[in-house]
Amino acid sequence: LPDGSLVLMGGDDGSDPRRDVWRSTDQGKTWVQQAANAPWAARSGHSTVVLPGGAIVLMGGLGASGPPKNDVWRSTDGGATWVQLTAAAAWSGRTRHASVVLSDGSIVLLGGLSADSPTNKNDVWRSVDGGATWVQQTAAAPWGRRFMLAAVALPDDSVILMGGDYLGSPYNGVWRSADQGATWVQLTAGAEWTA
Repeated sequence: LPDGSLVLMGGDDGSDPRRDVWRSTDQGKTWVQQAANAPWAARSGHSTVVLPGGAIVLMGGLGASGPPKNDVWRSTDGGATWVQLTAAAAWSGRTRHASVVLSDGSIVLLGGLSADSPTNKNDVWRSVDGGATWVQQTAAAPWGRRFMLAAVALPDDSVILMGGDYLGSPYNGVWRSADQGATWVQLTAGAEWTA
């Protein structure tokens, strides 16, 4: 968060997904529980971003049962309380996707694993209102369908995508978008790190 604190939320403890929220103000040395049972359903494989003002936005993920989720939640108090922005975003429910926030506060969400066909995604979505509504940037990015990908936003607002997996075939390619995820250029098909 802007104050330097860390927030950890949800995840899987090896047997069940969680919906607890924890915060550390000393770089991870000690933790205080913000919420034992957040109002969003227990989940893992969700993605989160922090907006420039410090609000946390949580998107999608997979619960103990049912298909992956496409709901969006926001907390403005470090994870103690949450407000649902939408129960069903325009993008299909998914897990193990990536999201980044740009300097204008817009959110870019990409890839992931879904219950609908095709299950592995290579679509890109953008929200300019903190996650309440979404516009598709591209239905089929050239980096190919994948989940468990990593993405970061650079200071120039370009988005870098790294790695991921498609049906057990991992990637170690790197791609860059300079237009909020609408178009992509491959920087390398095989980075020095293993797929």
